[in-house]
Amino acid sequence: MKPLMTVVVGLVVVLLDLRIGSGGAAFDLLPDPVGWIVVAVALGRLAHLHQGFRLGAVAAGVGALVSAPLWPGPDLLGETAVWLGILEGVVDLVVVVGTLSGVMAVLPRRAGSARTLRTTYVVVAGAYALLAVGGLVSTGLVVLALMATLVSLVVTVVVLVFLGSTSSETPDPAQISR
Repeated sequence: MKPLMTVVVGLVVVLLDLRIGSGGAAFDLLPDPVGWIVVAVALGRLAHLHQGFRLGAVAAGVGALVSAPLWPGPDLLGETAVWLGILEGVVDLVVVVGTLSGVMAVLPRRAGSARTLRTTYVVVAGAYALLAVGGLVSTGLVVLALMATLVSLVVTVVVLVFLGSTSSETPDPAQISR
């Protein structure tokens, strides 16, 4: 499988929560640390092509460490789970921005689309973060934060589809001499 398609698969594992059990102590059948490791290995294979891939690989490694305590269930961690969740969101942002930056450098034909998606992803993530924090202060912003969550999900799906579609155009690291 091409590295960018492997990145997509790893990010899907991270995004999907298939929990068994009840409440926040439910066990996730698709462990996020495994998804982050898959992403880190795939981006590591591309790291010699561009520093964005290298940054994404390192961030995904951090994501594996950060998400490991959350895997058995966030309720077991109390308040720490909130901070780990925020940190995992930052990791996700860095991985996507680094990966799209690498695509911009390696695939000039796709650079415009990658740049647009990168900017959109950052803006949506920032808006979501502001609205989520604002939702703690005002109930009116909670509705906007929920809408931002939906927009963020749509943008994430578009990014994953884009990365999947560019995977066949990305040079195969096994065939490139370093």
